[in-house]
Order: sequence, then structure tokens, then C-alpha cells
Amino acid sequence: MKAGFCIAAGNEAIHRFGRPDIMNTDQGLQFTSVAWTHRLRRTDVHITMDRKGRFLGDTFV
Repeated sequence: MKAGFCIAAGNEAIHRFGRPDIMNTDQGLQFTSVAWTHRLRRTDVHITMDRKGRFLGDTFV
């Protein structure tokens, strides 16, 4: 469920604002799913991840 929501939100963001060069997330289930990572790789987005649960790391990118 979370991965589907993330993909929909990511699709909308890319449509509205363009493709980001880098996507930094934590290692939560929704961000490590095959569907999410495949979607980013298809659009040539570089994926970086902090440790699982490290939400503060996302704010500095």
C-alpha cells in the first residue's frame, strides 16, 4: 500500500516539477520496493538511502 502511494506521488511530482537528479530516502519498505526503485531507475534518477528510519537525513538533500 505505501509503495503504491509513493509511486503515485512520485509520478505526480515528476510530471509537475520534472525529474530530479537524486532521490534520497531512508531504507523503509516503501522506498526499497522493486516498484519504487524501478520507477526511479527508468527515469534515470540516482537513488541514495540513509539507514532505515533515519528521516532527518532526507531533510538535508
